[in-house]
Amino acid sequence: MALIGDIRKRSGLLVIIIGIALAAFVLGDLLSNRNPRQGVNTVGKINGEPIPITDFNQSVDENMEARLMNSGKEALTADEQFQVRQSTWDQIVNETLLAEQVDKLGITVTTQELDDQIRGKNPHPYIEQSFRDPESGNFDPAMVINFLQNLDNVDPQMKQRYLLIEKAIKEDRLNTKYRTLIAKGFYTPKAFAQRDYEARNTKAAIRYYGLPYTSIADSLITVSDKDLKAYYEENKFRYQQEASRDLEYVAFNIIASPQDRDKINREVQELYKEFQETTQIPYFVNSTSDERYDSTWYKSGTLPYQLDSVMFNSPVGTTFGPYIENNMYQMARLVDVQSRPDSLRASHILISYQGTNVNPDTKLNKAQAEAKADSVLEVVRNNAAKFDELAASDLNDDKTAAQSKGDLNWFANGAMVPVFNNAVLNGRVGDIVKVESQFGFHIIKITGKTAPINKVRVAIIKRGIEASSQTNQNIYTEASQFAIEAKEADFDKIVEEKGYTKRLAERISKDQNNLPGLNQAREVVRWAFDEKRKVGDISPVYEIDGRYIVAKLTEKREKGIPTLEQVKEFIEPLAKRDKKAEKMIAEINKEITSPANLDNGYRVLGMKADTAEIMFASSNLPGYGKEDELIGTVFAMEAGELSKPIKGNQAVFVVAVDAINTAPAKDDFTNEKQMMNNAFRSRTQRESIEALKRLSKIEDNRLMFY
Repeated sequence: MALIGDIRKRSGLLVIIIGIALAAFVLGDLLSNRNPRQGVNTVGKINGEPIPITDFNQSVDENMEARLMNSGKEALTADEQFQVRQSTWDQIVNETLLAEQVDKLGITVTTQELDDQIRGKNPHPYIEQSFRDPESGNFDPAMVINFLQNLDNVDPQMKQRYLLIEKAIKEDRLNTKYRTLIAKGFYTPKAFAQRDYEARNTKAAIRYYGLPYTSIADSLITVSDKDLKAYYEENKFRYQQEASRDLEYVAFNIIASPQDRDKINREVQELYKEFQETTQIPYFVNSTSDERYDSTWYKSGTLPYQLDSVMFNSPVGTTFGPYIENNMYQMARLVDVQSRPDSLRASHILISYQGTNVNPDTKLNKAQAEAKADSVLEVVRNNAAKFDELAASDLNDDKTAAQSKGDLNWFANGAMVPVFNNAVLNGRVGDIVKVESQFGFHIIKITGKTAPINKVRVAIIKRGIEASSQTNQNIYTEASQFAIEAKEADFDKIVEEKGYTKRLAERISKDQNNLPGLNQAREVVRWAFDEKRKVGDISPVYEIDGRYIVAKLTEKREKGIPTLEQVKEFIEPLAKRDKKAEKMIAEINKEITSPANLDNGYRVLGMKADTAEIMFASSNLPGYGKEDELIGTVFAMEAGELSKPIKGNQAVFVVAVDAINTAPAKDDFTNEKQMMNNAFRSRTQRESIEALKRLSKIEDNRLMFY
């Protein structure tokens, strides 16, 4: 990550992470078989090629770091980390399948070609996005040349980021070549183009009469198991599915009991008295609050509404609270009031030394670095014009700042590390000063400050209203008892008897991280997809999102063709539709036997009459939607002909063809060929990798690990 970002982000006190060992509540029979990955060291296989878990984790770590650099965040959320793992898997699959193909076909990206993508006249978009002038925002080719010339001396994280970009450019180039090869290999014969032309330009003028299936109530139609079985066998290929699971679960919220709340309230009231009297405010906050002391200077309107008016209209030492917000007791004390600029601007030259981890190639120790910084300070104080020149040179260990002659642009007061921020804040515009931070020695030129405004520093103590360990254990015991009873009796019956709320999670996939109403529920998903799991199984107790969860597996759907029971609810209305169609066709055949009795027959039956001019290439029938059977039938008829009853998707139809207007004859089908070629090329952009996946054997073992 760029050093400027580090300087901005590491302001304030370092956060001390204290690990607290928590007692585990163990139920042996519920927690057995919890190591499904024992003996497995591959996260998957692609066409027989194993993907070691160590390699996969390394790729995940690299992508995590790239995501952090791109987002400018200190850390990724659990959801974001899960997304990175998912995208890393997709990336590895795509790269592996592509590599197999380009290797077979002899497709390569030469060094010269890659260099042209980076430094040529028309660089790759990844390069244009990464090398922009900080002032104008425009792509700057000179920045690319300068960066590459100093590649071995730049910050290691920046170098790693560049190498990832270079790898992505190469992969994209190979992918483009592969897709182009497929697209260019497509040829449209004249006969195909002519057929497409005729399908789009031959038109039929028709009268069509529809008897909608809704004219017969579903309640009047009965379908037997035999009917359902017959429909299923004929149409089951239409219901291909991915693996999924259905769950029911009960959540036990881990919340403070009335006794816990009374105790916390008493503690907070005592704490507030001490807070009013203490003279060691930062220490007191850090030792008593759930969040550490924040030394930020706030301007009016940026504090919570409860505090803003009080803190900007009261003397130093004023306290406020305790009050409850977001399930936390909060209290505040006005520490200081000052007139301070809102934003600052500065340039700097950084001289790092061994141990700062800024420039791994430096040979300077701390004393030598300070001596060098003093020399630079003397030069630029004697000749301020030299500052920009030295800041842009290899002398500056902040290589990102060097690209802008040391300019850090405007930054919020308090955004930099304290020693750096205070030097700029307390100095005057034009001053050149030296300070030391954890990054080394900074030669700082103060270049700007906004007009001072009133700001306040406020100490805030927050104490969460949390369940005590005893309450937590009681809730866990209740959940565990429910899990045991549900194993031995009826899940729904126990839920009803105890007055619990049952929640549903239907058609969850193995790639999900969350469930409806539950964040970070990956462990429950993994449990549901365990190959040993059976419908009716009850889960162990899981702690998820501030709740204890007990789940029941209610349905398993495997990849491929579902069972009749799994699609019964979908096919029953369609089987009834077929029954209706049989009845309707019989009635139509009685009333409409020829064009002569068409007019009277359709009225007797209550059919709806419409007219339209349709093409063979049409997909929809006006008023009804997709009706391929009818359209296909029309273009197999002659003008003046009346159809037999046609079983459609929305109705049973009778069609009278009044005229067939054939497409005008022509010999040149260049446009049609071009249209068909373009349509195919567009598909290659979207579908080439997906087609390779369908043809490949991909074994995914991620559930064993994540």
